[in-house]
Amino acid sequence: MLIAALMTLPAWASEAPDIVGAASDPDTGSLLYLEHYYCDQDALNCSVLYLRPDESLIASKQINYQNSLQAPQLVFKDLRNERELRISPPQDPDLVFDAGFDNFVRLRWDSLEGGKAVKFPFLLLDRDKPITMRASEDREQRCRATELCLQVRLDSWLLAALIEPIELTYDRDDQRLRRFKGLSNLKSDSGKSQQVEILYNYRDEGQGASEYSHQGGSKRLYSASA
Repeated sequence: MLIAALMTLPAWASEAPDIVGAASDPDTGSLLYLEHYYCDQDALNCSVLYLRPDESLIASKQINYQNSLQAPQLVFKDLRNERELRISPPQDPDLVFDAGFDNFVRLRWDSLEGGKAVKFPFLLLDRDKPITMRASEDREQRCRATELCLQVRLDSWLLAALIEPIELTYDRDDQRLRRFKGLSNLKSDSGKSQQVEILYNYRDEGQGASEYSHQGGSKRLYSASA
């Protein structure tokens, strides 16, 4: 349960997560898992708990951004198969790795908001070599004036035609990620890749209770006193 999961967090982590992501099946809308993010004051060290809808722990990830905001050091543990990955990406100023992509977007915000495409080498969690990706404004999404909608594709036009792009929605004001739709970095219980849609909610926004919906009802992410 969640109480047991919290015992794996570092001392600086508060009991309430800084960010909650609710990952659902894009086709059925059923809730697949939750992401609970805990970061220190400088956001240079973060812990992520991956939880089932019943809040039992699936996996955890420790992220260290001290050497690079876009290519952090990482420790990933999957409790389902007792797998552990420890990765220190090479010191390549252009490389983007795993969760560092979120910082990469903010570092290239002016270009992306200005309608320019940004090409970058991206290293996946379970790959040895990076792949070349391209991020650009997504004009096909229904995007509000207050939002910046992006899509990320493989840079190869042939492969990009075969693989669905990643869809992202950011707030223009605070540059926070609100929505992700694409291939998850967490595999299913059967070990297969899975497509997800993740909606993110932030604890410090003070908007009172917030809910995510799934088959069988809804559940609060934060209470007004969180």
